[in-house]
Amino acid sequence: MSPLGEDAVKGGEGAIYLWAKLPDNCSDDFEVVRWLASKHGVAVIPGSASGGPGYIRVSFGGLKEEDTRLAAERLRRGLQELVADGMVR
Repeated sequence: MSPLGEDAVKGGEGAIYLWAKLPDNCSDDFEVVRWLASKHGVAVIPGSASGGPGYIRVSFGGLKEEDTRLAAERLRRGLQELVADGMVR
C-alpha cells in the first residue's frame, strides 16, 4: 500500500481489512477496482460499497500466507502504476 503514501492507509489493528484512500485523480473507486482486477489480477472492494467513496477496502482474512504475499505484490504493483501513470489499459 506504500505507493499511496503513509497517511492514506487506515485500519489493520484487530481487523482483517485496511482502508486506503485513492489518489484524487482516481476517485471512481469502482473503476479502480475493475482495473486492478483485470490488469493486475487482484481483487479489492470499492469503498463506496461500504460507505467510503474514494477509498478501496483490502481484506486479507482467510488467505494462506503464500496467497497473501502474492496478492500483496500484485496490489503493490497496481497501486504503484495507478499513482505514477493512472489507469493505463
